[in-house]
Amino acid sequence: MALISFMVVFLFFTAFADNFLSPDSQANIMTFGSNLGIIVIGVAVLMISGEFDLSVGSNFAVAGYVFALSMQPLGLPPLVAMLLALAVSTVLGLINGAIVVWSGIPSFIATLGTMLAYRGIARGIGSSDFAKYTGTPPLLFNVLNGPLNAAGNFRLSIVWFVLLGVVMWLVLTRTRWGNWIYAVGGNPGAALAQGVPVRRVKLSAFALTGLLVGLAGVMQFAMRTSIDPARGTGWELLAVAGAVIGGVQMTGGVGSIIGACLGILLLQVLDQGLVLMNVAVDIFRGVAGMILMVSAVITGYLSRHE
Repeated sequence: MALISFMVVFLFFTAFADNFLSPDSQANIMTFGSNLGIIVIGVAVLMISGEFDLSVGSNFAVAGYVFALSMQPLGLPPLVAMLLALAVSTVLGLINGAIVVWSGIPSFIATLGTMLAYRGIARGIGSSDFAKYTGTPPLLFNVLNGPLNAAGNFRLSIVWFVLLGVVMWLVLTRTRWGNWIYAVGGNPGAALAQGVPVRRVKLSAFALTGLLVGLAGVMQFAMRTSIDPARGTGWELLAVAGAVIGGVQMTGGVGSIIGACLGILLLQVLDQGLVLMNVAVDIFRGVAGMILMVSAVITGYLSRHE
């Protein structure tokens, strides 16, 4: 379903949008899609386990600030700064999981609260101002998100996105932990009765989401060398939309990483194609919303008639 939808949208813009197949256009789709796609991988795993994380956009900003400020002005080596940023984003993901698991509050509500709290943290540590890296970018920046071609339009984040997508697909389909994720999302009571550590599985899914969000945050900073307080705003909704369009069921237990990756790329294709056709951004939101609703209905229908 996700592949068919992607191909239909791609072929439509190939026919009707000028310069859609140009290298610059395709680079925009892949580069921006890969950065958000790394977040979608974590969000998809979490949704399959039956939970949501609406704080990913805010956590993304926190990770970017921690990475930036750890290097300048604190003076930490770039690798240490990256590990610190990843640790912070993972802890924030674990906090989300702990609130949900031990309080019983629905993850939608719990992470709606932490979305606001984490955005406040980002503004606080950044003093509501831009943070920039000045001077010659270190080698780590190129490893994280350096240029793949001479023009620098295609970035290394594309490779990391593909590798992470393949790895997580294998983990979900070939490992016991992956089976637990599906079992917990499909029927947590039955999974618990079969000896699945439901709480630990959910906590690990939240932590993984936080880790991938942090990775996306440091990768984008490595490319742009700046971060602002509003960075990542609205990305939580795009991540959920990409996962659902890719076939991840919002009630949990159903979905695939490959489908979720195609879903977010579809949204990037839609965004780029409409820009090239000089269509207003509000139209993109409307079309994206329509695709999201149709995908949710079809996914729900197919899951009930398997």
